[in-house]
Amino acid sequence: MSEILGATGTTSPINPIRKKELDDNWRAVAAKAVTDESFKKSLAADPIKVLEEHGLKVAAEIKIIFDETDKEYNFNIPKDASEEIKAEAQWWTWRLKMIKEFAQELGRQVGNVAGFDDSY
Repeated sequence: MSEILGATGTTSPINPIRKKELDDNWRAVAAKAVTDESFKKSLAADPIKVLEEHGLKVAAEIKIIFDETDKEYNFNIPKDASEEIKAEAQWWTWRLKMIKEFAQELGRQVGNVAGFDDSY
């Protein structure tokens, strides 16, 4: 499959229609997470469920595994997976890392002066 130029100026082997669907739905979820604290908490608590509810479904070839020890989602893809499936698994990995950052942000305590806390 031919690669397309993405918003970042780089190419992606993900099908252009699928890539647009993923990116558009992700933008909507990310914008809501920034503006709605209760949504952000729901997203952090169960990201796969919330993403699916907002039209973001993982390709059937990609298997999701939750690592209880690290509290992280990992993706398994077949050894003979296409470049498109590999790229989509990477797309999901980045988004879930962003969501994990949302969750960490929720747990931070900020002191009286913006940008400072008592963790020194």
